[in-house]
Amino acid sequence: MTRIGRRFVPSSTIERRVQALDDRRAAELRQRFPAVVEVALVPDPEACGPVVEVALVPVTNRKPEVSQNAHRCFPKPSTRLTRAFAQSAARLLDRRKLVAWAFAVKTRDQWKDQHTGVRLRRTLNLDPLRAEAHHIVPKEVRAVRYDVRNGICLSFATHFAVERGELRIEGSAWFTVNGARYVDASAPVKFVRGRKGVQTSARV
Repeated sequence: MTRIGRRFVPSSTIERRVQALDDRRAAELRQRFPAVVEVALVPDPEACGPVVEVALVPVTNRKPEVSQNAHRCFPKPSTRLTRAFAQSAARLLDRRKLVAWAFAVKTRDQWKDQHTGVRLRRTLNLDPLRAEAHHIVPKEVRAVRYDVRNGICLSFATHFAVERGELRIEGSAWFTVNGARYVDASAPVKFVRGRKGVQTSARV
């Protein structure tokens, strides 16, 4: 045990700290003089306790050493923290793309409900006339997630009816992505009400 101030510190703790400091010094010197000198730790006769100094020793015919832990060197390809940051950035980018997509859909449809033709409002309140952009094919389909042709401007009330299945959207024009066919909402569409098959015209 070694007394430092009012505390008694185990000698092993001091040795570990000194060894870590020596390792850092040695690494810095190896980085500065990689091919000229070798680093040697020599005891300091004037100092008391486990204290060493660093000396530079010339190198002759030194062979390159390959670390046994080379596969563990930094930077690591992936860690839990980096994956979390990447996922957060991807979610933020996706949110921004969806906001831009919704604004483009509403602007194309002149901020009108394509079922009733009523002018809609831009608000965050639960207003029946709030403008909303609806994915005709669900947004989980990545091929048309940000495609403006897959979106249509609806009011909050109409959007709610479409989501519940009370209204169904049928297209008059289609577009193709990766061999799949989708309804083109930039052309006129029809709204079919429930199972009765009553059709209403849509103004696009």
